[in-house]
This record gives sequence, structure tokens and C-alpha cells, in this order.
Amino acid sequence: MTEQIMKPNNLKLSATIVCLLAFAPAAFPHAGHGKAPGEDGETSAFGPIAITAEAKKNLAIKVEEADVRTIEKTFMAIGQIEPIPNRSAAVSSRISGRVAELKVNPGETVRKGQVLVEVESRQLGDPPPRAQYTAPIDGVVTDRHVLLGDTVEPDKHLMEIVDLSEVYAEGRIFEGQVASVKLGQKVRLHVEAYPEVDFEGTVDLMSGQLEPESRTLNIWVRVKNKEARLRPNMRATLYIVTDVAESVVAAPLSAVLGGAGRLFVFVQSDEEGLIYDKRAVVTGMKDDRYVEIIEGVFPSDKLVTEGNYQLQYVTTKPKSPESTNSVAAAVAGPQPAPTGGMRGKPWFWMGITLGVLLLANVIVMLLRKRAGTPAPVEPTPANAVARGVVSAEASSK
Repeated sequence: MTEQIMKPNNLKLSATIVCLLAFAPAAFPHAGHGKAPGEDGETSAFGPIAITAEAKKNLAIKVEEADVRTIEKTFMAIGQIEPIPNRSAAVSSRISGRVAELKVNPGETVRKGQVLVEVESRQLGDPPPRAQYTAPIDGVVTDRHVLLGDTVEPDKHLMEIVDLSEVYAEGRIFEGQVASVKLGQKVRLHVEAYPEVDFEGTVDLMSGQLEPESRTLNIWVRVKNKEARLRPNMRATLYIVTDVAESVVAAPLSAVLGGAGRLFVFVQSDEEGLIYDKRAVVTGMKDDRYVEIIEGVFPSDKLVTEGNYQLQYVTTKPKSPESTNSVAAAVAGPQPAPTGGMRGKPWFWMGITLGVLLLANVIVMLLRKRAGTPAPVEPTPANAVARGVVSAEASSK
């Protein structure tokens, strides 16, 4: 009777032990299977972050100092480089004849009065008379329309010369931007050939009417070009300055991350560049290169301008840079699973398993002990009769 009462409990306990043994390893993360930085979209909290020298190399971190400078509010327009009409000249023949000699080639720089071409006249003579044509201005030969021996007629263009010491950047602005532009206004421009160079000019001309189809207005920006790096037909990006904030703390645009009122930067806190402080910032005016920092950054602070996007997912505090290795691994590529730490060692799991088995052993021993003790029987008339019969039989024997 007692054994029948205990069996259901034994089955339940056995099932519990089996579950413990089956799910004990799953209760802990496997070595090398942690979440990648930023996998759940969470970024590090504000405060210091530590990384290793290897992680810094893998993240390709670069810094630039915040500085006090002038911020220029701008809007952008697309255009191209054009020669200034009154700084261009054409060389034409005044007689009929044949090109007898060419003195220069396209791309050469010439001086005013320099002989460019000689044309042999068709008039009789021995030798036939020749006419020399010289450069009317200083500049660069941009086009040559004849070859040696070509026949020419009066008014035929032989060459074109452009003075490139100043050029126009012709751009188009939209109708809604017209009120923000006036003659003499400062403009910065970039060209693909010299991406690191800022060329500067001023608005020299504005068209008298808008283009009917595009609803845009043409403007011409006069740009100094002493080194002749700007050439006609180059594409240019114009940044037209509409407002100026002087002597403000400014940071490169690439240093500021975040959005929707939660902007932040990373500031290098040590000489080695292994500790970075994540700071919230308040920004003001910005241009195409820098943004004004109203709060959160001081002059000479070293701001991370490259590698900061990945750095925002590092959550390691100083003196504990292990989690940074996961960011470095994400950047550098697949890495071997880490063997360091308690959870990464086989004997740790063996200890856990043995502990569970020991606990199961103790429980089984307790169950057996309980099974060997007769369960108390409640007194009933039937029981009393049974005991009387047993006693009578014992007495008779």
C-alpha cells in the first residue's frame, strides 16, 4: 500500500531531475556565442568607453581637435566652370591663304603679342608674302582649328585663347532661393579634381529671368584661379553663404552622431587613444564642413571623426575592455571563439553537471529512506477487526 502511494511522487521527482539535467547547459550562454555589437540596436550609455590597441586599429579611429572658427550657413547649387567672356579671345585670319607654320599647341600658355601662326598669302611673290598672327591676350590656348597646310579664308578662326587667372562658376538656383542671393555674396566651391581644396568667389552676375521649364535662375560666380587648376567645363558644387557665426566652437560634421535631439560625440580622454568619453552635445549653425557646438565640447577636445559609428556600440567601461574585442572582431572579420573566462572552459560545465547529479543523488536517497518507513494507517473498524483476527491467531499458536 505504501509503495503504491509513493510511486506517483517518485515519477514526478524523476521527471524534474531529468528536466534539470537536460536544460542546465541551456541556462547559460555558450562560449563565443554572445551578441554582436549593436545586434539589438542598443548603443553605449553616456560616459567613458575603453578599447584595446588592436580594436582601435581595426576600427580605424581618427580624431580631430575642436576649434574656434567661423561657421558659414550655406545652401548648395550645382554648376560648372566657364571662361569669362571678356577674358577670352579668338585668333582669325584676315587673308586667304595656306597655314605655313604653327607656333603653339593646345594647352600651351602664351603671352600677349607672341606669334601663334603664320599664313602664306595667295598673292604672287617669290616667296609669297606671309601674315603673322599673334596672341591678343595672355592666356592658354584652348582650341586650335587648323592644321599645317590647311587653306584658310578671311575671318576663319584659327585658335582660341582663354585667360584662366579668373573664371566663372555658372550655377542654377531655385526660385525659392533667389531672395537669399545678391551680387557680391560669398560663395565656396568644390570640384572633383581637387576634393580637398576650397575655392572661393563672389556672385558677379545674376540672370534677368528664370528658365521657364526648370524655374531656376542662372548665376555666375567669379573665382580667382591663379594656378589655373580650374578648367572650363569642370563640374562644380557651389556653397552659397547666407549667414555667418563668428568665433564659435566648431566640430567636423562627421564627429556628430545621433538624431532627434539626442546628438553626441566621442572625445578622446587619454594620450594613447584607448579611452573615449561619450558626450551629449547641443548644436547650432552648420555649413558643408563644420557644425557649431553650443554645449558639450570645449576647444582642443579631440573628437573621433572616423570609426565613431562602430564605437557607439561598444559598452565596455575603463579597465574592462573585453567587450570591445567583439566590435573589433565584427570589423576585422570572423575570429576564433574565445577560450578565456569561466564559461568558456570545459571544466566549468563538468562542475555544473556533477553538481546537478549530486543533487539528484541526494534526492533519490531521501526518497528511498521515506519509502522504507511504513505509512501511518488511520484507525477504522475494518482495521480493528483485522488486528483482532491476527492477534487471535497468534494466541492460538
